[in-house]
Amino acid sequence: MDLRQLRYFAAVAEERSFTAAARRLNLSQPPLSQHIQALEASLGTRLLQRTSRSVELTKAGEALLVRARAIQAQIKSAEEEVQMVGAGLVGTLDVGATGSILRARLADLLAAYRRQAPMVKMTVHEQAPSLQIAALLDRTTNVSLNRSIPTEHGLVSELAWPEEVVVAMPRSHPLAKRKRVALGDLAAEDHIVLHPDSSEFARYLQKCCIDAGFLPRVSQQIIDAQSVPSLIAAGFGVALVPQSIARFTTDEIAFRSIRPAPPKADVYLVFREDETSMVVDNFIKLARRFLGQKRGARSAGASA
Repeated sequence: MDLRQLRYFAAVAEERSFTAAARRLNLSQPPLSQHIQALEASLGTRLLQRTSRSVELTKAGEALLVRARAIQAQIKSAEEEVQMVGAGLVGTLDVGATGSILRARLADLLAAYRRQAPMVKMTVHEQAPSLQIAALLDRTTNVSLNRSIPTEHGLVSELAWPEEVVVAMPRSHPLAKRKRVALGDLAAEDHIVLHPDSSEFARYLQKCCIDAGFLPRVSQQIIDAQSVPSLIAAGFGVALVPQSIARFTTDEIAFRSIRPAPPKADVYLVFREDETSMVVDNFIKLARRFLGQKRGARSAGASA
């Protein structure tokens, strides 16, 4: 007994006619009859009672029809599942990001992806940037959103969206009266800074201050910029933060542009160069469309 014989038998049993079943199967009637006879011979029992007007099922035929329908349903379900997996509509997606990037456009991107692929199990891992890169290399995550271009071999980065660094300070601070602030104006301030071991972005901000003529006087070191507003409100000083931190922040905190030459807080989409998952491929394609980026802005860690 094979699957083709079962399909032919189910057609005859449901149509109650060899002629109608042959038409449904797009098959001539003699070969169809031969397949049914071969099926009956292999099972050692009659499945159909043939009369001049119709075809009736024997008890054995009724039992086999129930099984045949169940088998066909399982085959269809398996086909659909395999097709969905192959299309990247079923599976898992692990995304690494910091809280500050989630405050920015990533939250909107994740919402758009959930609408596109609701059956994909998506997990967001809130991690320091250095841990995100390690997770990618260890293959425990699929995608990272990072403010630095990684130099590790085998990783690819694309600009997800551009962003500037701004100054966050208490609204009562004298500098808050200005529309713009120069980095050099912050030389005498206490600074809440990202821990330099947490990311290249933290070291980049420190270098920007040094290039402006001062080394920040550190009052607090943090891992994630989303902690800044609470510390500023508590009186620990000022901070250089991505402009997206201003989202969902109380009126107690003022954010001012840095001019001239504001530091950059651009966000990069990072993934493995040898990634083969269609789930990941679909996410990256959606990110490019949703974030308005093109394939041209591409950098491989191996050549960075």
